[in-house]
Amino acid sequence: MTTQDHTLSTAAASPAPAGEAGGARPARHHPLTPVRARLAYWWNNTPAPGWRAVRSRADSLPRNVQVVSSLTGQDGLSIGYAGLPVGRTNILQLLEHQRTQLGWATVRCTDATIRWSDLAAGDWPDTDLVVVGAEERALRRLPEHGSVTAPFRLHLVVDIPPSQEELARLISKRERWQFRRDQREHQWVLEEDSSPEALTFFYERMHGPTMRNRHGDRSRTERLDVARYAVLRQGTLFFLSQAGTRVAGVLCHWSKDRRTLTTRLLGVLDGLDEHYHTGAFKALYHHLLQWACEQRVARVDLFGTEAYISKGIFQWKRRLGAHPEWPPNHFATKRVRIYPRRDTPAVRDFLVANPLVLTDARGRLTPVYYTDDDRPPRLDLSARCPGLAEPEVVHLDTVLKPVAVHEPPSGEQL
Repeated sequence: MTTQDHTLSTAAASPAPAGEAGGARPARHHPLTPVRARLAYWWNNTPAPGWRAVRSRADSLPRNVQVVSSLTGQDGLSIGYAGLPVGRTNILQLLEHQRTQLGWATVRCTDATIRWSDLAAGDWPDTDLVVVGAEERALRRLPEHGSVTAPFRLHLVVDIPPSQEELARLISKRERWQFRRDQREHQWVLEEDSSPEALTFFYERMHGPTMRNRHGDRSRTERLDVARYAVLRQGTLFFLSQAGTRVAGVLCHWSKDRRTLTTRLLGVLDGLDEHYHTGAFKALYHHLLQWACEQRVARVDLFGTEAYISKGIFQWKRRLGAHPEWPPNHFATKRVRIYPRRDTPAVRDFLVANPLVLTDARGRLTPVYYTDDDRPPRLDLSARCPGLAEPEVVHLDTVLKPVAVHEPPSGEQL
């Protein structure tokens, strides 16, 4: 086992929510050829069952597993993440951000590498919560008792009805009112422009600045050459214009049968907050859904999110009439398993503040809210979505009871 300890400043320890795109962090790269760009995108996003199975098996092959223990100050919640490297950005960063919302900043992280067999034997991080992100088949080697299992990722999809009136009824009343008010003031217009010059402008003046300004060095996105040769090649690019100036944009990708349009990269001009304050960013979604209705597009996939009802992306897209689905790519077979290891006020505060969409052995999705005698369930964080099961409210005494009687087998603490 190898370990590394590093301390974070308070500023660096309060990450912004992760970006919506599912690729790697932006970095300096040598340009990819068109073929290699398409292969890179295909490896992460192909919906073909056979190749998805290949990706799933490849992600299950490594015998070693990365482990990060993310620690706070005294009495704060400590979180251990083990599993797929992508989970350090998709899962751990979100959990750290949620923890920050409760007043506990990350002050120190310890990295380790161990074998899956050691993890299965009880070589666990010495943290209040242990979160394992892995292929479903890999999780079968770990104990289930005293844990909950959630999807690694979900996609939020709007089934487009045949008329604008029916589409409007899908959207929450408050969202409709705000959009109509802002649209009257700013007179936005949706434009479609898939030219190479338009893509360069979008990426350099909208998407890139937006990711940097909102997510800093923790942002995740596709490279420009992947956007050009893979996404746009089978997609289209939309801009929201105001008085002839393009103020927001979204790069979309078509499914093979052209029934589903998926939003992939988004941004506002120069990443400026003013385009959020005016409502332009939200208006882009409204205009896109209206365009899809006019064009008889069956579905608009508003892309992915982690399975936390408390996440802002989940709440915002839910109000547009979206419902959660399993991802069409390799994330469909990946899961997150959460093990509360201590019954403390911090653990209880965190679980109550962050209700989850959980999954059972049949893959059914159910919103779950936690509560106890002192902490009411956060039902103000609505999980109401078309087709989603009614939420369950679970008392934490039931969830945390096994902690005292079912600790993982003793082993070296990371």
